[in-house]
Amino acid sequence: MKKIVFATIPMQKITPQHYVSEENKSIEYEGKVRFPINAVLAKTLAKDDEVKVVRIVTESEFAQENVDFQKEELDGINAAIGAHITYEEVQDEFKETSDVVESRFRKIVATFEEGCQIFADMTYGPKTLVPVLFFALGFAERFFDADISNIVYGAIVHDKNKQAKANTAALYDVTPLFYLNSLTSVMEAPDGKTAIERLNKFFEL
Repeated sequence: MKKIVFATIPMQKITPQHYVSEENKSIEYEGKVRFPINAVLAKTLAKDDEVKVVRIVTESEFAQENVDFQKEELDGINAAIGAHITYEEVQDEFKETSDVVESRFRKIVATFEEGCQIFADMTYGPKTLVPVLFFALGFAERFFDADISNIVYGAIVHDKNKQAKANTAALYDVTPLFYLNSLTSVMEAPDGKTAIERLNKFFEL
């Protein structure tokens, strides 16, 4: 199964961090990374895996530098694994107008392949990128029979000078939110009250 990885590229300079996952230790990597998705891949890639990494780039002063860092970092991790990795970019300007949002969505869905396994990182980029990725992954699940394996978000506490505080990097697996959205999209109920009751029963399982 082809693995497709969506790596959001930051618009600012970033430094390597050790990301700790409180809820999902299976994706917690012992090393430091600039890109949280690379920590996940360090724990999930296997020898001879076919992997396509799609870097989602927002035009900025540091965009190309960070694109290079992402490849350098993942290639270094993969040296001990032996997966076959290719790279490509989806790039748009830093605007959140409807035409740019639609362009980004269309470029992302054009990278899907039938029956692929998807990993995604929502840490960096414009605020509209999060819903765009969620909608795109829903499209992949429905029309490409894709397996949405991990969607992650990295968070760091910064001081008043906007410097990262030591030992505050956290890695959140937000994949359950994706599947919650999928569930509520197909739920059927005669009214809102019944829908809430059924949703509460689901959470109690």
